[in-house]
Amino acid sequence: MAIEDNQMAYYSSLPYPNQRTVHMLSGRRFSLDSNKQYKMPAELFDVIKDDPVKLGELATKFIEKHQALQVPRLLTLYRYYIGDNDIHYWDSEKADNRADNRIASGFAHFITEIKTGYRFGNDIKFQYNDQAETSETDEDNLKDLINEFNSKNDESYHEKIMGKNLSIMGRAYELVYVRENTNEVALRPIDPANAFVVYDSSIEQHSLFGVYYYNVNFNEQDYWYTVIYTDTNIFIYKPTSNFDGQLILSDNQEHSFDAVPLTEYINNDERMGDWEYKLDTIDSIDKSKSEMANSQEDFSNAMLMITGDIDVPKTPWVGADGQPLTDKDGNIIYRKTPEINTRQSKIWLKPALVKNGINDNSQIVQPTASYLTKELNSDGWKLYIDALSMEIHKDTNTPDTSDANFASNASGVAMSYKLWGNDQERSNQESLYTRGLMRRLRLLGNYWQALGSIKNAGMIENINPIYTPNMPKNNTEIMQTVTALVNTGKVSDQTIREQIEPITGVSNDAEQQRIDEQDENDNNNNPFNNVFPRKPDEPQDDNGDDTDNSNHDEVTDNETDEKPSD
Repeated sequence: MAIEDNQMAYYSSLPYPNQRTVHMLSGRRFSLDSNKQYKMPAELFDVIKDDPVKLGELATKFIEKHQALQVPRLLTLYRYYIGDNDIHYWDSEKADNRADNRIASGFAHFITEIKTGYRFGNDIKFQYNDQAETSETDEDNLKDLINEFNSKNDESYHEKIMGKNLSIMGRAYELVYVRENTNEVALRPIDPANAFVVYDSSIEQHSLFGVYYYNVNFNEQDYWYTVIYTDTNIFIYKPTSNFDGQLILSDNQEHSFDAVPLTEYINNDERMGDWEYKLDTIDSIDKSKSEMANSQEDFSNAMLMITGDIDVPKTPWVGADGQPLTDKDGNIIYRKTPEINTRQSKIWLKPALVKNGINDNSQIVQPTASYLTKELNSDGWKLYIDALSMEIHKDTNTPDTSDANFASNASGVAMSYKLWGNDQERSNQESLYTRGLMRRLRLLGNYWQALGSIKNAGMIENINPIYTPNMPKNNTEIMQTVTALVNTGKVSDQTIREQIEPITGVSNDAEQQRIDEQDENDNNNNPFNNVFPRKPDEPQDDNGDDTDNSNHDEVTDNETDEKPSD
C-alpha cells in the first residue's frame, strides 16, 4: 500500500487532519457504512452496463462513498499494521514542561505475520480429483496449464499478500487479466483501499461490476486512474485530477473471462481483520506504556523541594550599568532568594532562623531537601499491561511466543492444543478463501476454453485446493508416526510419501518419479540382466522374480520333516 500516493486518504483515517487530536478510547471508531458491501438491483444495472458514460457516472457515486466512508477505516487498520497507532496523535492535554512520550505497540504486525505465515507459509496444492470422468491427457493438460500459470505469477507469494490484506483489513482483491499483446493470463493483488465490487441484490450475490481506481502523484500533480470491469468488457477512463472527477472513456476492451475478473476475498462474514475488534485493548496498552515512560521521565526531571536556608554567597542586584544596586543609605541590595545552580552536584544547606512576631521568639528550622514526586507502582503497572497482552493473545487465537511455557514442551499434542483455537478460525477462513480460489480457477477455465487450450471449462470443478498449516515440525515424532503406519502393512506407499513430505521437502509425484528413474538406472546398470535371461514361458511371482512354486514347496516340506541326526 502506497500511502504517499493518497495522503488525503491517509489523514482522513484520523478524526482530524492535525496531529495530536485523537481522543483515544472515547467511543465508536468507524461509521456504520465503513464496512458496507455495495449492492444494487441487477435490472437497473443491465440498462446501463454497455453505456460507458452512464456506467462511469454510477461508478463515480460509489467511488465517492468508498473514499469518504470506507477508506478511512482501511487506512486506520493499515496504520496500526505499520506501527503508526493512534497513540501518535493522542490529545493528551499535557503541559509543555511535562513528558509526553508516544509508544506504539506492535501487536497488529505480530498477529498478522503469525496468522499469515501459519495459513499460507506452505504452498497451496491444487489437487485433481482422480474420480472425475476425464481422460488422462485432458487431466495432464489442465494440470500443466495451472502449474505454468502459478509459476509465472509467483502464486505462492501472491497468496501471502492476499492473506496479509485479509488479516489487516478483512478483505482482499485480486485481478485476473491478460498481459498486453499476449494470450498469457496474469494475476495481481489489488489494494483494498483502491478497489471494490458491486453485487446484485439476489440471494446468490453475483458480481455486477468491479472498480479499480488509484492515484499517481507526479510533479506535485495528482492523476486519478479508473478502470471498470464487467462480465464482458473492460472500460478504461482518462486520468482526472480528483477521484470524483468526470470520467471520460479512453479505451473499451472485451475479455473472455465470462465474469467480472476482479474477485473479492473475505476474512470472515463480518469482513473484519484478525485484530480489528481488539483495537481498544491495543490502545490501552499503548497509553499505559506511554504513561509509564512519562512518569519515569517526569521522575528524572522532578522538582527539588528545599526547606531552610541555602549556604551560598549573597548575590547583589545589578543595575543597567552593571554595578550593584544600593539603598538610600548606600548599602548593597542583595537578592532575597539566592540563585541555585542546578548543574552543581551539591547544595549546602544551613538551619533557618524563623522569628515569631507575636512573642518575639525565634525558632530554628533544620534544613531538608527532597524531590517532589508521586509514587510509581511499577508492579501494578506491569500486572495491568500483562493482563491486557494476555487478553489480546487469547481473543485473537494467537499463541504468545514470549510465554515461558510455550516452547518448553515441544510435543506435537501440546503444540496442537496451543494452536487449537487458531485452527478453528483457520478452518472457517480456508473455506472462505477456497471460494475465491475456485472463482479464480473458473475465470481461468473460461479463458482457456475460449482460447482452445482446454475442451471444457467444467473440468475446473475437479480441482481441490489443499492447505497445509505452517507449524513447527518435530521430525522425530513424524518418523515415529510414519513407522507405525508402515508396520500396519495397510497403508499405501503414496500415503507414506505424503506423510514424510514435511521432512524431505519432496512431493509424492516427484518422489515417485525419482524412484522410477532410480529403478530404471539400476536395471540398466545390472550386468546379470543379460547373462541369465528369463525364458518366455517361465512364470513370475508378484515381485517379478522367477520361481518354481511346486519345487520350492517340496524342498521346504522335506527340510521340515527331516529329523536332526544324533
